[in-house]
Amino acid sequence: MSHPYPPPRDKKGSRIGFTTGANAAAAAKAAALALLGEAPQEVDIWLPAGWRQTFKVFRLERKGEGVLVGMIKDAGDDPDVTHGAEIQALVRFASADRLEGGEGVGVVTKPGLGVPVGEPAINPVPRQMIFEAVREVTEKPLAITIAIPGGEELAKKTLNPRLGILGGLSVLGTTGVVKPYSTSAFRMSVVQAVGVARANGLLEIAATTGGKSERFAQRLLPHLPEMAFIEMGDFVGDVLRAARKVGIEVVRVVGMIGKISKMADGKTMTHAAGGEVNRFLLLSLLKQAGASPRVLKEAEGAATARRFLELALEEGLELFFLNLVRLAREKLQAYIGERPFVSVALTDFDQGQCLAAWPDREVYRG
Repeated sequence: MSHPYPPPRDKKGSRIGFTTGANAAAAAKAAALALLGEAPQEVDIWLPAGWRQTFKVFRLERKGEGVLVGMIKDAGDDPDVTHGAEIQALVRFASADRLEGGEGVGVVTKPGLGVPVGEPAINPVPRQMIFEAVREVTEKPLAITIAIPGGEELAKKTLNPRLGILGGLSVLGTTGVVKPYSTSAFRMSVVQAVGVARANGLLEIAATTGGKSERFAQRLLPHLPEMAFIEMGDFVGDVLRAARKVGIEVVRVVGMIGKISKMADGKTMTHAAGGEVNRFLLLSLLKQAGASPRVLKEAEGAATARRFLELALEEGLELFFLNLVRLAREKLQAYIGERPFVSVALTDFDQGQCLAAWPDREVYRG
């Protein structure tokens, strides 16, 4: 099966995009063709997703004994940070196959990413795609340099610095395809962060639901090094599975009431698209905590989890917060099994205080 440019659409009608790795492979193939005397305006490559896809050549320039080709990454309808970036491949004949990173491609400085320390951050599947693409053109050994102009600045908007990928972006992708709104790149970075923590000897991590909750967590858990703090966003289930796989023993989940209440409702993907906050659950927890009739009546019309938090604070209902984190921890531990050990802490919105934690509350002493 083959798809021409423009990209196909998914079942919902949204445009599918293509990974940095797929664009790098297409650029390398076009450059290899140009080395042999052609001037391709487009090339097609095989995607691990299961089809051949055509890519338009944006730039084709002779560079000494080599050829530089650039492709403009089209992430489809996904809000990808690298959408519109130029992915370049400089290809020349060599005595042996070589893959290098150029401008805007990061360098791996910590173990645990599946790429040796000191190597360019080009993941295993994109590496394979690049060489399979050029082998469709020639069997001669090639030196290939992948570059992403402006990639160092773009990388500041990603998790790369925390992962120990310095100086630029990662060349990612396991299928070659970016599914709209799948946030697949972020999910992959979160899973990688767990692997990096374990590869660097850590057995305990703190998984936070956002930047503010991470800052709170760093104050609450001063015994943990910076590498242990993983901003997981909505992907608590992915963090727990990754932790189990690599042998992390303790995962401390820290977040605010919206995400924590979804975990208490049994959700392991807490994005808004996964469903609204269960207001009936929060109302029942208020009743269990002994809320007054006035608060219960107001809570019946509450539109957000934050309003439930405000009402509980008004009446000093510490039991509401404690029961919430107990329930969230119970659901997460049941989801992942005996290991890793899970604890949950709830922070407020303003002062970074720990409203409740369960179990081993004494750990959260910030």
